[in-house]
Amino acid sequence: MTDPAALLPEGLAVAVEAASGARITAVRPRGGGGASREGAELDLAWPDGRAVSAYMNYDVHKAGAGDDAAFLREAAILRALSGPLAGAGVRVAPYHASVPEQRALVCGLVPGRDRFGAIDDPVQRDALARDVMGQLAALHRIDVAASPVEGMGPVEPAETLIRRRIAYLRAANSGRAWDPLIHLSLDWLEANIPADMPAPVIVHGDAGPGNFLFDGDRVTALLDWELVHYGDPMADLAMLCLRMLFQGFVPPPQAFAAYEAAGGHKVDLARVRYWRLLFQTGFARRARYDDPDAPPPPNLGMNLVYSTIHRRVLSEALAEAAGVALPPVRLPDAPPGAHDRSFALALDDLKEVIVPRAADQQAAVKAKGLARLIKWWRAIERFGPGFHAAERHEIEAALGLAFDDHAAAWKAFCDQVAGGRIAAAPAIILCNAHETREAALMADAMGGIAATKFAPLEQ
Repeated sequence: MTDPAALLPEGLAVAVEAASGARITAVRPRGGGGASREGAELDLAWPDGRAVSAYMNYDVHKAGAGDDAAFLREAAILRALSGPLAGAGVRVAPYHASVPEQRALVCGLVPGRDRFGAIDDPVQRDALARDVMGQLAALHRIDVAASPVEGMGPVEPAETLIRRRIAYLRAANSGRAWDPLIHLSLDWLEANIPADMPAPVIVHGDAGPGNFLFDGDRVTALLDWELVHYGDPMADLAMLCLRMLFQGFVPPPQAFAAYEAAGGHKVDLARVRYWRLLFQTGFARRARYDDPDAPPPPNLGMNLVYSTIHRRVLSEALAEAAGVALPPVRLPDAPPGAHDRSFALALDDLKEVIVPRAADQQAAVKAKGLARLIKWWRAIERFGPGFHAAERHEIEAALGLAFDDHAAAWKAFCDQVAGGRIAAAPAIILCNAHETREAALMADAMGGIAATKFAPLEQ
């Protein structure tokens, strides 16, 4: 018989058993939280005879979203909402244990589906959306001044959080990882911090479709609390808009009206837009997968898909916020590359042979991620040279200089942005053109979400 611990990273099973007081009797590897984490279903048995099935998210390489402090906040809120704050009515998977050293969180399995977009009945969709927004309103009504959550840290004004977040993103945007798009977005965000924000509330941080389970028209649990924090309630409405980039929901105006009707805060669209841009800036940081010291991502293919979409959408949202009109982006066509046939054969093997025979769900998820990478590599071979040539010409026109190659042109552009020697509007236009072409290279790998954009906030 296979030792269940052998299906998990070294030492994780022992740590979970120590933290929970239960014995792991079975492990079923699963895909984790999107591109950020890995996962497994566990069967747990306690000495007193209790036995449950649980779900564990883990990120032993610490390559996913957030940091150690964020993990501690996530564990703290689930522990609180499963216990002392259960009366608030916010439905969560019951907390069992956490292992901060390996960012492992174990909660009970909750019945329900997670694909809101698969609901065909409009009446059910509307009723369920109302319940989702009611859950957010209930979360935001918790009086954290009177009952701060143990383990979530101090309750601070939302402006303090914003300034800290901007400072963190500026510090991270340095060295080889420096990025002109992030730099320009942070400049705008720092100059336009909202005034008169309300007292902090508990902000889920990643609320929206895909991050809740439901049965019929009722939410059975809000999921994925890894970005939970104290802050502005409008931040959760902004994150709802971000999640709608990837999964369907009701239109934002309908969702916002349901939130207010359920007793939520008055919706401030200007603050929603601000938080949407701030979150998007954080998600759009370009990970350097060529860094040998960087931890491997749980799913490189999906990481690149999400990153590419976030960056293209950020360039569009920044232009909107700054009042910059974006011209069409030239996408030169090209014939198939020299290795197109080998890419096609590899994709056929993955689709027709490997994925259908992968009984391990985690392996199947990673195989699909690999297929996305192959599609991306194929597009780089075919379109990359032409895209680089078009971008070099655009940079030359903007800077009034000539360059030998694309790399020299891009470096000069970055130097101009970093030194404040190019106006924001042309810099944003060049960044948008760059991200639009990067998204075009990833389009085949992204499938139906390749053209996604923010839904209108107003009718």
